[in-house]
Amino acid sequence: MPQLAINGGPKVIDRQIGSDWPIFGDTERNNLLEVLESGRWWRGGDAETSMVGRFEQAFAQFQDAKHGVAITNGTQALECALKAIGIRPGDEVIVPAATFVATATACILVNAIPIVVDIDPATYQISPEAAEAAITDRTVGLMPVHYGGYPCDMESLKAIADRHGLWIIEDSAHAHGSTWNGQGCGSIGDIGCFSLQMGKTLTSGEGGACLTNDDELARMLFSFHHIGRFEGRPFYEHHIVASNLRMTEWQAAVALGGLERLEEQANTRDANARYFEDGLRQIEGVSPIERAPWVTRWNFYFYHFKFLSEQFGGISKEVFAKALAAEGLSTGSGHLHPIQKNPLFTERNWGPACFGDNAPPDYASMPTPEAERICAEEGISMGHRLFLGDTGDMDLMLEAIAKVRENVDELK
Repeated sequence: MPQLAINGGPKVIDRQIGSDWPIFGDTERNNLLEVLESGRWWRGGDAETSMVGRFEQAFAQFQDAKHGVAITNGTQALECALKAIGIRPGDEVIVPAATFVATATACILVNAIPIVVDIDPATYQISPEAAEAAITDRTVGLMPVHYGGYPCDMESLKAIADRHGLWIIEDSAHAHGSTWNGQGCGSIGDIGCFSLQMGKTLTSGEGGACLTNDDELARMLFSFHHIGRFEGRPFYEHHIVASNLRMTEWQAAVALGGLERLEEQANTRDANARYFEDGLRQIEGVSPIERAPWVTRWNFYFYHFKFLSEQFGGISKEVFAKALAAEGLSTGSGHLHPIQKNPLFTERNWGPACFGDNAPPDYASMPTPEAERICAEEGISMGHRLFLGDTGDMDLMLEAIAKVRENVDELK
């Protein structure tokens, strides 16, 4: 008789594990009602009493930053950061292959050229060695992504930036609550950018934020998100050409509610992941992404582990994922598909972008062998909501993986 559910056997997980997402409650309801009844539904210029101003201050403090500017979404947070830092047409910005495409397209949208580099196979984060090898006389900055919420090797990246006179914008869209050597991600480089899209570990449906410890960068971030105004100047006095990227009071009302739960949720995910990792190490053919010494808290947007085909009976990653799904554990590949393989890059479909005298590279032939191998053969991701349950949920997930391994011959 078959044992695996994919062949007709009983499935391991026959109930919900983890949590529904998003999570909300009375705090959000009360905040939204407060906004409604105030008759003030936009951020305006009052940073002290508006919901947006309260969120900016609270979130910056939570992530260990001095300044926060709330933005319409994560992509435009990156665009705003690039403008604030002084990007010019044709400037090159180094980005990792494993990320959401917006990390690179934000560069193009401000007429800069993203240079895509490979990832570290140990951590799935941007490879500092690959990043330094890609530096040219046109490189102005690094945009590392705390991919999946796992903190990058910021010590190495900061050393590279110092050697070559580069700035660092941290794409922290996955890393709310993650800490590098005890410091909140997004507060380590020059600017940190966050997404508050509905799936993120802190959400307002749509939304974003830029954080910085630099007073002048904070001034420019504010101006570029607020139609060229400067704080403290007359409201209808505009100093630079800029768009309206303001978060609404409604979004901030929801984000403030979620922020109250973020510490507890981050600790729960991190503790459950550590328990899960201990179990993974006992199953032949799978392995956790081991935590580097600087990873003091990993509050992941999605959790990755490694599938090792040669040690798992030789089956493919695709077959493994289908067998796990039949057992009740759905998995994916996150954002491992190398971004430069998207048609917009290979077919050069970036429209009227102006790159000055510099032309973008041939993305179709840009090699990122580790990212490509990991995407095709190794990287398995799971959503963060699965890790908001208890250790019993972790045991069920581990049982499903172990069952597939024990009965792998059924899949050959």
